[in-house]
Amino acid sequence: MLRSLALSAFLFACVRAVSAQVTPTSPLPLMPSDSVLRLAVDPARVKGQPFVVLLQESSVRVDADGRWVHRNRRAVQVIDESAARGMAEQAFAFASTHQTLTIEWVRVLRTTGVVIGDKPAQMQDADVPAAMANPIYQDQRVRRLSLAGVTAGTVVDIAWSVKESAPPRPGDFLFRAGLNGPVTIRRSLIEVDVPDGYAPTIVERNLTVQRRDDIANGRRRYVWTSNDQPGIRGEPFAADSNGVVQTITVGPRGTWTDIASWYHGLSKDRYALSATAAARMDSIVRASGARTTRDTIRAVHRFVAQDIRYLSVALGMGSYQPRTPDDVLATSLGDCKDKATLFVAALRRYRIAANPVLLSLSQRPDPNLPSLLQFNHAIAAVRDGAGWSFTDLTAESIPYGELPDAYQGSFAIIIADNGTALPVTLPVRPTERNVATLHLTMQISADGRAVGQAVERADGSPTYGLRMGLSTPLDSTRRAAFSRSLMQRIFGAEGAGSSRVDSLVVFNGRDFSATPQITYTVSSNELIRTIGTTKVLAVPSVVRGPARSFRAALGELESRGSRQLPLDASRILAPLTNVTEWIVTLPPGWTVDLPANVAATSFFGSYSSSWTQNGRELRVVRRLQGQRGIFGPERIAEVLVWLRTVGADDQDFLTVKLTTAP
Repeated sequence: MLRSLALSAFLFACVRAVSAQVTPTSPLPLMPSDSVLRLAVDPARVKGQPFVVLLQESSVRVDADGRWVHRNRRAVQVIDESAARGMAEQAFAFASTHQTLTIEWVRVLRTTGVVIGDKPAQMQDADVPAAMANPIYQDQRVRRLSLAGVTAGTVVDIAWSVKESAPPRPGDFLFRAGLNGPVTIRRSLIEVDVPDGYAPTIVERNLTVQRRDDIANGRRRYVWTSNDQPGIRGEPFAADSNGVVQTITVGPRGTWTDIASWYHGLSKDRYALSATAAARMDSIVRASGARTTRDTIRAVHRFVAQDIRYLSVALGMGSYQPRTPDDVLATSLGDCKDKATLFVAALRRYRIAANPVLLSLSQRPDPNLPSLLQFNHAIAAVRDGAGWSFTDLTAESIPYGELPDAYQGSFAIIIADNGTALPVTLPVRPTERNVATLHLTMQISADGRAVGQAVERADGSPTYGLRMGLSTPLDSTRRAAFSRSLMQRIFGAEGAGSSRVDSLVVFNGRDFSATPQITYTVSSNELIRTIGTTKVLAVPSVVRGPARSFRAALGELESRGSRQLPLDASRILAPLTNVTEWIVTLPPGWTVDLPANVAATSFFGSYSSSWTQNGRELRVVRRLQGQRGIFGPERIAEVLVWLRTVGADDQDFLTVKLTTAP
């Protein structure tokens, strides 16, 4: 684990903030003031909003060595009782070994000025426990505050500060602030205070206000103020990047090579294997039967990804400096940087060019703002001709050369052999190569009993969860539970008691050479039903398609009126190809009324369904394929047309006709 401790002024998340000293240039008052109540609103004016931010003030003082003091104040008016419980419980995170958290004041008061409480009912510091799965031992602590008297109509006014005394990389810091959000913000005051002559990197996005720069007493202040920013209503399928959310991000001056050089200094002596470590890796490669360079890479990858268990000791510089390969091999434990280092060291032993890569697990780092604090993860890159193949050694169910969806297309830096940074955009796997297929064949007898077989195959991202679930052999209990879940997926809840899944055959999820495929037999006594005098064939749940969910999405979009936020295609349809094929052999003399085929294509993906009968064979094929990309809000009309078309393709039953043979 690479720790990321960014300063944050966003008011809608737990704040990792820090300080204990008030600076003369800070705009924050030394004591609370009731003047904030002048910003209180009439609840009728903000109907539908659970609360309103009356005031957010955030001031960070940064020194040239990266030490900083961050003071915050947040005053929130609770509008709806549904928000009261959340506002009554507050949490602040900090790194106890090098940061100091101070709660300056906490008040709960009425909009009339009557103070209900001026201290927490309960306050406690607690360690962040290491999870049982993928444990991370760290110096993070959380201060919990429980407030009394918080109800609709009250104001919660909190000021806190955090002081950073020893930044892990000298001179590095990261400060983020937002001027608008999901609720109304009456007033914002954001300040960054740096030594005069020090030019931080500032990235402003979508701001509707102008920054003010002041110089006094050998310090430069950058100040942003805004008033009455309306809330941004959430919208389905909204992209994270947009032209609406106003953000300010400030980091150190410098380059990505500065970051790479610092990490290289911590890790460069960790890439040489000792004689013991080399012998261990040689035995692993020999045991795999590797004959080619690619075989060797895969053998090392499988061992490091699957046989070295994840454990992170993110204490002190252990958050950033990888352990030696000998330590990792001796314990069979390591975190992302430990695993990446062992992998790189082993490949270099076989004269295969490989390097560590720094990136973020969940955020999208800004290439324009070089800061170590944008990164919290490490993977490896292997030279592949003129390009690179990337692999995450903590993802034990993902084959070599593939990456989790979460950071495909994200910015990262490769740490070159000489310590320079090679900025890259991580590859994106084409949706055509993320495939899940279901081939379901059935035979139906004249008495209505259906028996058949299902074959499910996957490639790319659909395999990852399947491999993880099958990484250990199925015992009788898990096999029965897996079979029940497959039965419910195929036949739906209505199939319980009359349908079965048997003869389940799976693959070894840890074996990357195994084809990701499962097979099983199916049977049902209730696919043929009689409604009045009409005989009908029930379409299995898994074959019915996504019409109902798309109709629900259509209804929600139509109820919202005009669109404000851009569209993320991957949130409309997952970026993969899903194919379901149902082939049914009917009894002699049976035919069914076939629905019309449907085809719909748009910028975010495509859908098709086809229904054919040739002799006794009924064949239904549904295909759904998503795409990636960010598109303007004006294209919502195309989404509505597509959803309306696909939402109408909904068949629960097919009418059966009986013909007399000549």
